[in-house]
Amino acid sequence: MPKSLRVALVLVLGLLLSLPVAALPKNGELKYTFDFNNRCRQAYQAMIALRIADANRLLQDEQRDNPENLIPVMLANYDDCLTLLFNGNAAEYKARKANFSKRLDMLEKGDQLSPWYNYCIGSLYFQWAAVYIRFNENFSAGTAFRKSFLTLKDNRKKFPDFRYNQVLLGVEETVVGTIPDSYKWITNILGMRGDVKRGVGQIADFLNHRDGSASVLREEAIFYYCYLKFFLLSDQKAVWKYLDESDLDMRNNHLYVFLKANLALNDNKAAVAEQVLSGRSQVAGYLQAPIFDYQMGVALMQKTDEDCLGYFQRFLNKYKGNLFVKDAYQKMAYYCLSVGNLPQGIVYKNKILQSGTAQTDADKQAQRFAENVPMPNPFLLKARLLCDGGYFSQALGVLKGKRAGDFPDIADKLEFNYRYARIYTLMGQPERAIPFYEATIRTGSTRQEHYAARSALELGQIYEQEGQNDKAIASYRQCISMKNHDYKSSLDQKAKAGINRLGGKS
Repeated sequence: MPKSLRVALVLVLGLLLSLPVAALPKNGELKYTFDFNNRCRQAYQAMIALRIADANRLLQDEQRDNPENLIPVMLANYDDCLTLLFNGNAAEYKARKANFSKRLDMLEKGDQLSPWYNYCIGSLYFQWAAVYIRFNENFSAGTAFRKSFLTLKDNRKKFPDFRYNQVLLGVEETVVGTIPDSYKWITNILGMRGDVKRGVGQIADFLNHRDGSASVLREEAIFYYCYLKFFLLSDQKAVWKYLDESDLDMRNNHLYVFLKANLALNDNKAAVAEQVLSGRSQVAGYLQAPIFDYQMGVALMQKTDEDCLGYFQRFLNKYKGNLFVKDAYQKMAYYCLSVGNLPQGIVYKNKILQSGTAQTDADKQAQRFAENVPMPNPFLLKARLLCDGGYFSQALGVLKGKRAGDFPDIADKLEFNYRYARIYTLMGQPERAIPFYEATIRTGSTRQEHYAARSALELGQIYEQEGQNDKAIASYRQCISMKNHDYKSSLDQKAKAGINRLGGKS
């Protein structure tokens, strides 16, 4: 991620269009209120579980019975946000885009003396900022994000005991905290200041209070907390401890399924991802998000299971967006190449050039893979897939008996050294990993492959865990200093977050 936080989900258009605007009765103006009553809570929980049709039925019932209640207007926006983030359908985005201004007009009719007034408006701007980013409308995203930030900040000043401010403000202050110091003057002028630890701490404080002052929005706060702590604080152990000790419903709440599977696939736990994806409820009524097929494809690819091809193909058949399409074809090519099926690997490689867009780091890397004539070394590729999936013994077995000097290509030498380092790191043997990371940096710091930059990042994480903060900051800065390599945006963001954690200047 961790591009700070990019997530995804979907629903039926007809239900949405009939939902958010409550008409004024003929006998005069309603006095609009914000009542997060029991039915609204049930609707919120259904929405977060991705039972969006059920949620919309509850919201329609609430608007019919209590047309003055504006909480359903705010909750209806979750439908747009989840649907558009997960499915990325440009036609659906065009159809739903006008809902933002309609909902904003309704919410602004509410009671300004209620702390929910600014919170609902801030939430609306926050969710649409994420949607705008999803559809590459970056200026609109920045404007919406700033309005959300300032609205929620003002709400905290007016209602300091309203704990719900902590949820989204915590996320936003964390994101602002990852901006490098050289650009902080811009955010200061715009009235936005943030800090990674403080932002995550706000969400943690919200979750730790069980005094009744914050009885809703917990599911959402848990989602944000796990993502931010995992990716920006790099505290994966704490997140897994939290998930393992919690009673989160990993069967019936599909947003939690997505969360745990995504974290697992980013933490060398393919078997965990496969288990949670297989165990989710398959009953009718859930949002049918193609992302689950993509996640299962990745989990199976990382143990070199041929069934991964079927899941990737289902994702491509059902998905209406453009992001991660190139990446999916690259992963299909990788599987075929890793098992020695060069002809089929070439077929999938060629499809990368014909499909999707190169907007995300993963898709950009896939595009470069497709444009380059050389194919990856199948021996190293198989070790990589097994390592990424957490099958470390098998990966070491593939590498056993080889040396970097056995590979004539510099890119292969880099990957060989990096792969050994990564496996040793993941096996809890950092002292054996460090020399391999250092060798990778010496050879690859000016090359397009990401291995040297990632090695610097992971060296920083090793030194940070050992309490050698100066060496950690130096390694993070070395990561940022490397130019024009694959995954630069995401690696730089993680390095900046590391420097922020340690109190340095990025």
